[in-house]
Amino acid sequence: MFEIIDRDLILWPVAGHLGILFVLYCWLSAARFQKRAGQPVEALEARISANLKNQFEAPILFYALVAMLWAEDLVNWAYLALAFVFLAGRIWHLLAATLSTNIIRRGLIFTVNWLAIYAMWALFLLPRLF
Repeated sequence: MFEIIDRDLILWPVAGHLGILFVLYCWLSAARFQKRAGQPVEALEARISANLKNQFEAPILFYALVAMLWAEDLVNWAYLALAFVFLAGRIWHLLAATLSTNIIRRGLIFTVNWLAIYAMWALFLLPRLF
């Protein structure tokens, strides 16, 4: 599980997250176009915009670690699995935050995302600090 694997595999979750950003920007543009056309999409537009902003908060920790893992050729199956958990959580968060107003569900998803990030950082930092 901790055996080093092809470092480029860790770029797939990064590409997936970039895909999420692309979808959100397109969706936000479409919602704003509908708003200008007089359709009542203000609430949806606000949720999409808020989710897009959120996609630049926690993921910065993900991108920073992935860059170090890739540059130092330290990618293993544990990092890769956690990166895909993080990506799945970001997709799940996008859906929950834009298509519903269920705050409890969003909190659970937030927890999954943070646990994945913290686990990745713990795997990276603990052997280096102790």
